[in-house]
Amino acid sequence: MSVTREKILELAEELILNKGYNGFSYQDISTVMGIKNAAVHYYFPSKDNLGVSILKTNVQRFEEMVENMQNRNFDEWQQLESFMKIYLKSNRENKICLIGSLGTDINTLSDPMRVELQKMVDRIILWLESILQSGREKGLFQFNIPPRDQALSILSSLVAGLQLARILSKSDFKNIHQSIWESITPPGNEDKSKEHGA
Repeated sequence: MSVTREKILELAEELILNKGYNGFSYQDISTVMGIKNAAVHYYFPSKDNLGVSILKTNVQRFEEMVENMQNRNFDEWQQLESFMKIYLKSNRENKICLIGSLGTDINTLSDPMRVELQKMVDRIILWLESILQSGREKGLFQFNIPPRDQALSILSSLVAGLQLARILSKSDFKNIHQSIWESITPPGNEDKSKEHGA
């Protein structure tokens, strides 16, 4: 990947997280980078093409994170903790996540972008469901609903929590984060929940 193409992807993602997909143009990118619009179009002929590339890049990063955690023999609790730290970082930086940002623009996204966004969400939900099921079998987690429902609850709390924290307070997201841990922590492990949910 060329340095210019990578920089365009990074900048466009930042713009999506801060202004929304419909809130920026190629002019915003070219101005910051000090290049012509034609240079952006060279790498990404259309904004839809750019959006699809951003989504595919994020899925690739997610897969690399999962593979890295598996290679380091992280248990299910550590894997979930690592995933949730991504949202804590976004909260500190006053950002929302890509799912939350693009989700608000879903009706105006192209079909290819909607397909890629769906794939991304499905992949994350499937992974969450898997580690929640496995972690429950090992006694690391405790919850009384199907793992997929629990996965949906966790992801929706994280996505919506970042959006609410922008309106209310960053500390409110920390409370949401803590409540997620408490909802899946077996009795007697409250200290562990507070440690990881802090």
